[in-house]
Amino acid sequence: MNNTIIRPSRRNRYAAPIGGVFIILCLVGFFTVASVCLNATKSLLDNSKAKQEYERMLLPVVIFDPVPFENPVNIDNASLLQYSIWATAMGDKRDQYEYDDNNMMVIPASDVDVAAQQLFGPDVKLEHQSFGDLENSYLYDEDIKSYHVPIITITGFATPKVEEIHKDGDVIELTMGYVPPSTILDIGADGEVGSPEPQKYMIYELHRARTGWYLYAVKDLPGATLLTGSDAMLPTELPISSLPQSDVVPEVAGNAQDAASAGQSEAEDGSSDEGASSEGEAAGEDGGTEEGQDGESEASQAESAPELQG
Repeated sequence: MNNTIIRPSRRNRYAAPIGGVFIILCLVGFFTVASVCLNATKSLLDNSKAKQEYERMLLPVVIFDPVPFENPVNIDNASLLQYSIWATAMGDKRDQYEYDDNNMMVIPASDVDVAAQQLFGPDVKLEHQSFGDLENSYLYDEDIKSYHVPIITITGFATPKVEEIHKDGDVIELTMGYVPPSTILDIGADGEVGSPEPQKYMIYELHRARTGWYLYAVKDLPGATLLTGSDAMLPTELPISSLPQSDVVPEVAGNAQDAASAGQSEAEDGSSDEGASSEGEAAGEDGGTEEGQDGESEASQAESAPELQG
């Protein structure tokens, strides 16, 4: 006979607190993972940091509003020197440069060469020389291999604002806005200075090199000229009245020129005819009777012509 006694199981009084702790830890872990994923997604979608880096990199070029070019080797030497000098003056070593007696910053040419390579790529070669005008003269000192740069003369320049970034392999296209300097009109009624909108947009094309990205081309924005705060599209057709006739209809213009030349020759012939008629007026008066008789005979012949035809 089995005498086993079944006793009722005792409930563990620590089970509920431990389970609650595990549930809380699971919730904390879930929200932590969700937050990390959300921040990672935002960092992937938000390229504001990259925009700021490109703006800082291209500032020495944008402030001088360069003309479009397809390759940095096609830029004239004076412009290359100017862009590279200011890239050096705005770089990390600007606090290390000294000033001469005329309050001009003295920048070694070797640093300018390095800045040119970083800004325009390995194919750019600078020819060091003095350049500029009376107001903005960049003096090259051959003895110390350095430039004397007029720092205080550069004022009221536009600043870059990258609107869009399009990357395709080793090529990046930036939609670059030119933000004008603030004026009194940018101050609102509350006294705060607003942010002016770009007055101009260009395409800045970057290529990849071993040491990083460099500026390869500056292009016009296709199909649009952007004014202050608006995208004003170019007209698809120019008004004909604003164009020369030779540009609108070349053939008609050629015919008009031929007609003009013919008219001029006729005018010359007419002047000679007028001279001949003035000389022959007296003869006309004397021979008026004969001409009248000839006219009557011709009229009678013209009247008899239909009868002959009939």
